[in-house]
This record gives sequence, structure tokens and C-alpha cells, in this order.
Amino acid sequence: MTTKPEINGRRGRVFASAAAALLLAGGITTIGLGLNAGQSRGDGPASAAVAVSAPATTSASPAPGTASPSSKAATPPALKPSIAMKASTPLSVQAPAIGLSTPLLQLGQQADGEVQVPPGEPGSPAGWYKYSPTPGETGSSVILGHVNNTQSPIGVFYRLHDMRPGQQITVTRADHTIAVFTVDRVDVYHKSSFPTVKVYRNADRPELRLITCGGYDPASGEYLDNTVVYAHLVSHHAA
Repeated sequence: MTTKPEINGRRGRVFASAAAALLLAGGITTIGLGLNAGQSRGDGPASAAVAVSAPATTSASPAPGTASPSSKAATPPALKPSIAMKASTPLSVQAPAIGLSTPLLQLGQQADGEVQVPPGEPGSPAGWYKYSPTPGETGSSVILGHVNNTQSPIGVFYRLHDMRPGQQITVTRADHTIAVFTVDRVDVYHKSSFPTVKVYRNADRPELRLITCGGYDPASGEYLDNTVVYAHLVSHHAA
């Protein structure tokens, strides 16, 4: 049964429970950010439905013919609290190492309490889950993006699996500041064993999660995994 989050103004204190909004019936947590392969060829309408997947695997492949193992690094020590920023809506996210630059939509919840996902049409941007902390605030800010689109295998987060520890991600915010994050690790989880609490629970420092699908299966035309980039705030400056 899906548990809907309690929403209030204190995002940092309630987001651990808000993660439950991403649960499907039966307790499977997956995010449909890889459109069906037929849809990638334009053979059907866009669909971002969450899907239950098969037994666990460690392979990751965001599109046909592409594979990448998960990349891990030790979590660095907690930052000084003074580096945390005040709340401000994120406008765009950039990751130069993978050629990523996208405006950000605001994503809420569907009527059943599951998280919304961005549109699947070509050129569609990524989206910030608005019930998570804003990037730069203390806590875990969540940004979602499709790995492909309805017309081709290349979506806004197509190269997310290529990110590596130490690379930078920047988020431009509505208060004319830029939050600078450093990647800690990139993990790949099979959708049937997605670690909800680990990914969505609140951190005690400003952190960022970028999430998409991976593990393309040519036989089914589906994506079997979720790719998650973990990053933490290292600095911020005026835009």
C-alpha cells in the first residue's frame, strides 16, 4: 500500500517519511525514468509508469549497446553546518563532465501519492521533487530525469551513469545563487531491490540525489535498474 507523505513547511524534518510516497503496492520502490523501447522509436505514447522488475542484477546500461558499472567512493566527513543554504527554488542543474545542462521543472505527487516524473517528449527537462529540500539546504534534495525519450534513446539523463566521484554538479537557484556539489558515488540498483531509505532519507548535511533508469534489457525493451548519483554541497556563490 502506498503511504502518502505528510507535507509541511519543514521539508528537512519530514522528508524521510515523504520517501514513502515513492512506494508501490507490495513495497517495491522504482521510478519509471526509462520509457519503453518501442516508445523510444516513436511507436507509442509516452509513459513513465513505475514498473516491477525481475531478480536482482548488478549490470547497468542506460540504452542499447551502452553499459557502465556502478562507481563508488568513501563518503567524506560531514561539512560544517554554516555551509548550508537557505531555501530557494532550483531553476537548473549542470554537470559539465557529462555535458548536462537542463532547466528544472517542479514535480509533486500523483493522485495516488506516487511521485510525479518529468514529461517524456524529446527535449524534456529534468525535475526537482518539490517536497524534498531545495538544493543547498540541509537534507537530501532529489532531482529526477529520463534516460531516454519517446523518439530516441537519448534523454536528459542519458549519460548520468558516466558520472564519477569528484566531479562537480551545480544548481542555479531562484535567489541568484549557485550551489556547488561534488559527486561522492554512483550506485545502480535493480528495481526489485531499490533501497528506499538509503536513497531518500534525510542527510544531516546538504546533499543531492540525481536519479534515472538504467539496465536496458533488449529482450523486454525495458529498463530494469535505477541509477543514483550521490553528491554533497562543497560551496556556493552568487550567480
